[in-house]
Amino acid sequence: MMKHAMISKIQNALRPLLLAFGFGLAGFLAGCGSSDSAPTSMTTYPVKGKVLLADGKPLASGVVVFALPEKGMEFEAPLESDGSFALKSSYGEGAPEGSYKIRIQADLSKPADPKARGGRRSGANLAYPAKYGDETTSGLTAVVKPSANDLEPFTLAK
Repeated sequence: MMKHAMISKIQNALRPLLLAFGFGLAGFLAGCGSSDSAPTSMTTYPVKGKVLLADGKPLASGVVVFALPEKGMEFEAPLESDGSFALKSSYGEGAPEGSYKIRIQADLSKPADPKARGGRRSGANLAYPAKYGDETTSGLTAVVKPSANDLEPFTLAK
């Protein structure tokens, strides 16, 4: 009986200490997440546009990528045969409000045009200069506003 009472006293004495340790550990772990982590939900706004070649014809294949490098986020859309695109992501239609840098990626699933120029990023022949394959050199930008965004066409000059 004496042994049981002693164990009970020790447990009662340690309980506040263990609770404090548990809450402290939980607080520490909650603070370990990166503040730059991708959110699980965010407000997006519709973004539509078109990509044209230097001769005014639509770029009929590829992917338009809207990049926010400072936040490590990208939103993309495949190009339709008429050069149009509409951004979609796991967050919804469009992209969050902000200023984006744009790149155009080649669609590697389609055969390359033998008359087209070479591209640095994809290694495929492109119908436009390779600088458009990198958002830091493309010169293409867009501002997504908290409303529907029907952008002016991006023209890929030679």
